[in-house]
Amino acid sequence: MTVVLLAASVALIGPGVAGVGGSGLLVIVLVGLPGVLFILREPLGHAPRLLGHDIGDYGEVLWLGALVAACVVVIALDASAAELQALGGIVGLAGMGNYFLRPLYGLGGSLLRAVGLGG
Repeated sequence: MTVVLLAASVALIGPGVAGVGGSGLLVIVLVGLPGVLFILREPLGHAPRLLGHDIGDYGEVLWLGALVAACVVVIALDASAAELQALGGIVGLAGMGNYFLRPLYGLGGSLLRAVGLGG
């Protein structure tokens, strides 16, 4: 989920920096982008390791980030370029929040398994 939200953040901030606001055309582009990335997910899944991270694992879910970005633009269709950047920042912040909470998710799962409620 972290990678998906960070990819969505980039897909929102990029057009905002370029001066593009929310519009139907941007939604079409952001809906088309997941299609292209979905088709390329297999080759992206074989990307090499970089700095100790298996980039291929991330490449397989990039299309979801573009789809999330398209959904955000649909919700804020009349957003200005600056507002689009801000929305991208909020989505990225949510992604980083998820990243920092991952150890707590693991702890919660361990506790549930310890009391016999988890699988």
